[in-house]
Amino acid sequence: MITEVLLEQVEEDVRAPVLFKGFLEPGAQAAQALLVLGKVARTRFWMPPSMVNRLIAESDPVFTADRTTLRAEAFSPCCGLYARLDLLDVGELGEGCTNVDLSGATRSVLGGVVAQDPLHLTVRGEGIRVRTLDGQNDESLVPLPDRWVAGFAEVAAVTAGAVQKAELDKPETRNFLRRLPTAVGRSWAVASGRGLRLTSRQGRDSIPATGLHRLRVIEPLIRFAQGLTVHTRPDSEVATWVLRLERARLVVTLSPEPSRGFSGEGGWLNALAAGLEAPELVAGRAGHDVVDGTWFPRELPSGNAPANGRLAKARELVTAGAVRLLPDGGYEITRAGSVQRVRLSPAGCTCAWWAKHQENRGPCSHVLAARMSAAES
Repeated sequence: MITEVLLEQVEEDVRAPVLFKGFLEPGAQAAQALLVLGKVARTRFWMPPSMVNRLIAESDPVFTADRTTLRAEAFSPCCGLYARLDLLDVGELGEGCTNVDLSGATRSVLGGVVAQDPLHLTVRGEGIRVRTLDGQNDESLVPLPDRWVAGFAEVAAVTAGAVQKAELDKPETRNFLRRLPTAVGRSWAVASGRGLRLTSRQGRDSIPATGLHRLRVIEPLIRFAQGLTVHTRPDSEVATWVLRLERARLVVTLSPEPSRGFSGEGGWLNALAAGLEAPELVAGRAGHDVVDGTWFPRELPSGNAPANGRLAKARELVTAGAVRLLPDGGYEITRAGSVQRVRLSPAGCTCAWWAKHQENRGPCSHVLAARMSAAES
């Protein structure tokens, strides 16, 4: 009955194509999930010294609809935590994307949804409208930070190919999430009975969990949790934690360390297979779903593709003819009196960058240049 009353109050708006218009159920769960995304976008897990007096302005969720799933995504201001809410079986969906700010007024409206209260959401290209029994609020399209575009590209690159490493049922999920660490620490998660426990030692089947205190941001959703799965790739420093909810899931990917934001990494450079520009990925317009291993479109309303110094330098090396194929199949790269040796399989380079990072932060400019040269030959 109260849902019918609310539905009668929803005004028709034909200003722009509708990406989604309907009730999110359960309402209280959906409201808390949206509030969690808003909290992610306002929570900084790392403060570089140079930023003490210059905070980067936060943004809020990017809503995407592709006729199968309604998604809402957000990064923390430090870009070390990526969260995505997948709303499943919500009804008819359009196609498109919008980026909005969840203001205090909208958070107040969402915070009033309890028990079986209905929550009505309208998503259009120019913004969203949230409506409950206590009121409504509109949010308009806001500019998307360029660092989010870089973050989207990086998250897609580092999660592609991830496989499920652990699955917890409802009781074990709630038990594990209630025991998350409260402080920064280097750790791994390992199987313990039907659940997981944290250890300070890396093992064969361990899951990267450094800075897992960041996952505490999802605490308001523990009471709705139906289960938890964890996904990662062999030898990866990144894990994705998927909280199963009723008719929804919350996907959280944590960067290797709190001090390493996704927007500043370079793993997406690996996706630029020699000669392949992969514009959709680089521009953040292709998202990856670790649950089923598929890709989804994200037609961002604004934001620029990330610039990368290593990629620019690699192109300069190729253009300058600094890359030479060796008889053994390796490459020699000479530039400004510096000579580096590169191999492609397995990848390796004699430069200082490679000695420090290998490909944990993406390939060095020399490996990139060699891959580009190989593609041209």
